[in-house]
Amino acid sequence: MISLRGGSARLCDGIRRRDFLRIGALGTIGLGLPRLLRAEDRTGRGGASRARATSCILFYLQGGQSQLETFDMKPDAPEQVRGTFRPIATSVPGTHICEHLPRLARLADKYALIRSMTHRYATHNPAGYYTLSGTPPARDQFDIRRSPDDHPNPGALAAKHRPGPIPVPPFVQISGPLVGDIGIPMPGQAGGFLGASYDPFCVTLDPNEPNFGIDELSLPPDVSPQRLERRRRLLEVVQGELPRLNALPELDRMDDYYRRAFRLVTSPEARRAFDIGCEPPEVRDRYGRHTQGQSLLLARRLIEAGVRFVTVYWGGALNVPDSYWDTHTEGIPKQRDRLLPRFDQCLSALIEDLDRRGLLETTLVASLGEFGRTPRMGQVTGDNGTDQTGRDHWPHCYSVLLAGGGVAGGAVIGKSDRHAAQPVERPTAPEDLVATIYDALGLDWAAEVHDRLGRPLPVTRGRPLAELFRS
Repeated sequence: MISLRGGSARLCDGIRRRDFLRIGALGTIGLGLPRLLRAEDRTGRGGASRARATSCILFYLQGGQSQLETFDMKPDAPEQVRGTFRPIATSVPGTHICEHLPRLARLADKYALIRSMTHRYATHNPAGYYTLSGTPPARDQFDIRRSPDDHPNPGALAAKHRPGPIPVPPFVQISGPLVGDIGIPMPGQAGGFLGASYDPFCVTLDPNEPNFGIDELSLPPDVSPQRLERRRRLLEVVQGELPRLNALPELDRMDDYYRRAFRLVTSPEARRAFDIGCEPPEVRDRYGRHTQGQSLLLARRLIEAGVRFVTVYWGGALNVPDSYWDTHTEGIPKQRDRLLPRFDQCLSALIEDLDRRGLLETTLVASLGEFGRTPRMGQVTGDNGTDQTGRDHWPHCYSVLLAGGGVAGGAVIGKSDRHAAQPVERPTAPEDLVATIYDALGLDWAAEVHDRLGRPLPVTRGRPLAELFRS
């Protein structure tokens, strides 16, 4: 890291500190892009497997979706277990899902279900970190925070080893960042010990708002295209001096670092990818005129433009009513009237749209939360105010949906007991799911990465679910 602290007039290489700062100002153009666009380190790839998918959309259902009201219904269980919703048949014989997911029922041959996800962390931040990084947290406490020593998100590894075409960023996060217990940002969402270079490009505005746009893709009012071009030329002159500054390897990477920033801010392709307003009204209607629907539509546009990894948070930092799956109270009406219809609409639209455009085969879609819900309504596992119509946190057994990217449509992996309380076949931990994502993207899930101190650490200790994919 380059340090500009202290009162010395010159850096150790003889460049004046003022000139160095001016160069930095020219490079950044006053925008928030360059920290997101540092040059990728393309070394240390290890033995990557054949990629089934070139990209991934991770749809994160913050709060924890109920397995019993979605994909693992138990109609023969007592009412306090089964709830009031009924199962319906799907396009796959023998597979039934919730009556409030009719569109997804018709598409069951396009996705696979894992009904045996399991771990032991019952609060949002530890469970979310485990789910998003594939690495158990160092401590099981609700207030764990983001740290530069965190294990990286899969999107960060994809950005490092499978960067997409310039100028689009390789890793994009929509409707985040996630904020967990008591307003603390959830760890596991970013580059972690890989460094801020691999943090996601964050879309923090609501794609459903009429004035939605990405400020970072627009020139500041005081920067004309002519002024931008002058800055670019000056930067090229400065970069011509970089080879002699071999004592500072960080400077050696500035060339690509700033060039990508310029390309993104001046790229019509990048602006077009984020311009959801150019979609036909009927397409936007099909996804749903709500935050979640428009976020998934934006994700599809980004994948089409070459982004490698897009995370869409249902919840996140946006203050959207009923935006969480944490159904401690009024669980039945919340799911019946709002959560399930929106989920059914937008996820089915994404799968259909990707399939129609020929993108489903090369795009892995994963829909998941940090845990499931208690087998019995009104069952209390923590101090969360759960009432008789709600369900508390339950990490011991829950369901995940995966589609595209070579996934065997119609497959059901694992099995739960008669109350969907514990796995009885093929228990699957978050690290196995993360290893599966890496494997689908052709990343070496058994490789080692190095933390900030240079210590070797496994990418994940999990193993991919080979049976999830077509042979």
